[in-house]
Amino acid sequence: MKSAIAITTEIDDIHLAAEELVTQIRGRIEPAQNSIAIAICDADVDVAGLSRLVNAELGVDVVGLTTVATLERNRGYSDMGVLLSFLTADDVSFAAGYTGALSMDNLVPEVKEAYKKARCAVPEEPKLILTFAPYIADLTADSYVDALNEASGGVPVFGGVANDHHDLLYQRTIINGQASTDSLVFLLISGNIKPVFAMEHHFGTKVEKKGKITKSTRNFIERIGDQTLKEYVSSIIPVPDEELVLFHFLSTPFVMELPDYEDYEEAVVRALSTVDHQTGAGGFLSNMPEGSTICINVFQRENIKESCRGTLSGIVERMKRNSDYDYSMVFISSCSARHILMGNAKNMESDIIGEKLSSFPQSLNLAGYYSLGEMCPTGIKKDGRAKNRYHNFSFAVCAI
Repeated sequence: MKSAIAITTEIDDIHLAAEELVTQIRGRIEPAQNSIAIAICDADVDVAGLSRLVNAELGVDVVGLTTVATLERNRGYSDMGVLLSFLTADDVSFAAGYTGALSMDNLVPEVKEAYKKARCAVPEEPKLILTFAPYIADLTADSYVDALNEASGGVPVFGGVANDHHDLLYQRTIINGQASTDSLVFLLISGNIKPVFAMEHHFGTKVEKKGKITKSTRNFIERIGDQTLKEYVSSIIPVPDEELVLFHFLSTPFVMELPDYEDYEEAVVRALSTVDHQTGAGGFLSNMPEGSTICINVFQRENIKESCRGTLSGIVERMKRNSDYDYSMVFISSCSARHILMGNAKNMESDIIGEKLSSFPQSLNLAGYYSLGEMCPTGIKKDGRAKNRYHNFSFAVCAI
């Protein structure tokens, strides 16, 4: 498989933006038998119109999402514009899929039906599902991972949740001329690829008071041990009086070991979003199943650097193990919380990317973005299926 990257900083004139992107792609790569385009766009762009124009000019499906900023190997960090990845091969097949409007009631059947249709368009079992998920306030994002995992039988799921400039109003998923606030978009990739994944967490001071979730409903924790969620948290760090507490806990995330957690995998990290001060319950951005254990850690700028270096070292090691395969594309899904915590040092992760990938040829492209939650396998089960997980606060990487 071969790839090419195109970039434009034009966010107002979609015709000019499409012309710049298409011209760059045509000048950098000759399409093979099968091709796909992936658009990562600033949330202020008319992504429906832009993707429609690129789809018409290149004659391939265009999938993607909106974000607050992008990462690219040579250009580094950019908080404006569009990053377009073009993948093409004779021995790799691509199939785009998308659901209708999603709710908790129809999520599983919608995803299964969309996956079934896309699966019919590739000749063999997919080896990777690149995922572009919508942010829906009353639908936890780990539900997308679970539904795709069920529909595919454990094909690795990698991707993120659409983002905007921290308003949570303008994020969209993209497929061709459509932009949606409530449709899951995904890309099945089968054939001659050897996807590898890496993700690490690094924290500062670890609070040793680990608790077990004894009562919860979906994403709401009611009790940890014999305490309410508020009582448990208050015994460690202060809880503000407000109901919306998401931004108060950006630097003190909750690390959780799910009931089926195994020692070889990375624990997932969760974000506390709301606190019901009357009942003491707390709402998170993902499901919090009973039997899970949680603790609170400190997350600071230096930890961002450590996790970025560790993750990239891991992906480089895995890529080099497959010495008989030439990797062409690296995708990164980094958490929006990391973007906020970096403050005015927004080039922190992009500088490390340039350093860690310096030994690879320029033909290895990279496309990254900041999401409202990251999707990345934490390992492989004994039966060979991927252990697909949804994460917060993470720096997740996939190379194909």
